[in-house]
Amino acid sequence: MKVALTGRPGVGKTTVCLKVFGQLKPRVAGFVTTEVREGKNRVGFKLKDLRSGKDVWLAKIGDGKPKVGKYVVFVENLEKFLDNLDLHAEVLIVDEVGPMELKSQKFVKFIEDEIFSREKVLATVHYKASHPIAEKIRKEFKLFTIDEENREKVVEEIIKTL
Repeated sequence: MKVALTGRPGVGKTTVCLKVFGQLKPRVAGFVTTEVREGKNRVGFKLKDLRSGKDVWLAKIGDGKPKVGKYVVFVENLEKFLDNLDLHAEVLIVDEVGPMELKSQKFVKFIEDEIFSREKVLATVHYKASHPIAEKIRKEFKLFTIDEENREKVVEEIIKTL
């Protein structure tokens, strides 16, 4: 089964992914995207490999290109991260397919090659992403819109499904 999550920023999509990973750990590979904060201010995002625990900067407030909003996207970091990702697992978690990640053609190819060819996938899709890959995921995967009320039930349902 292929499952996708969407919802507002900060609603708990990554938390759902981490809870599913915690329950299915030996069978899962992939990554999550985490916020980096200084005090109450979000300053960027890191990609974290679920298997190794290693992380790299995906984006940070600053000057440079490409940009998404106020964040500079480190495409080279993302692409090296993908090269080193251990994908040998029954279930793949990809958090997230969004505007920052989609700045990389290598990421787009990774999505096409990996998540559409596997049977068991949990992916998150940015709620406003209009890229053809995001649209395809929304159409072809079982889609849950996460909110504060349903996220615990969704975790249980995903674990049963996968």
